[in-house]
Amino acid sequence: MAIINSYPTVSPEVSDLVLLTDVSTTPNSTKTATVGDIAAFGPSSVAGATAYIAQWTQTSTNAPVPVEIYNNTGITFTWARTDVGRYTVTASSPVFTANKTFYNIQGAGGASPSQIIQPTNLTTTVASYRQISVTSGAYSDGNSGWVELRIYP
Repeated sequence: MAIINSYPTVSPEVSDLVLLTDVSTTPNSTKTATVGDIAAFGPSSVAGATAYIAQWTQTSTNAPVPVEIYNNTGITFTWARTDVGRYTVTASSPVFTANKTFYNIQGAGGASPSQIIQPTNLTTTVASYRQISVTSGAYSDGNSGWVELRIYP
């Protein structure tokens, strides 16, 4: 039998196979799954949740521009600036469930370290947030950060 650390290290492809032990069978059986199948579990799948994770940047009076990191909700999300320092992330259909949706939004600091990014409201389709200047307490534009919306069954 070969020593496991004698094999070369590679960057996996989505279609590469991984060996697994199926403990639901007696005796346990060896099976394969693709790297893509394993990745589909995503950051929230163990608890049965779906998730939307994105990084965004907002400048001037423009809507925030998201870069989607992960989305297994089957929903499309649209970002908007509704007023100075006020923004929304809107789902294409009702997805957020009362007492079963985790909403976390964080500013990235960088050019705006004196800003607070704060979630303000969550309906079945809209997650709202605002940006407040630490020094003046006023709403302000020009921000960036991360959002995670996790929906549990």
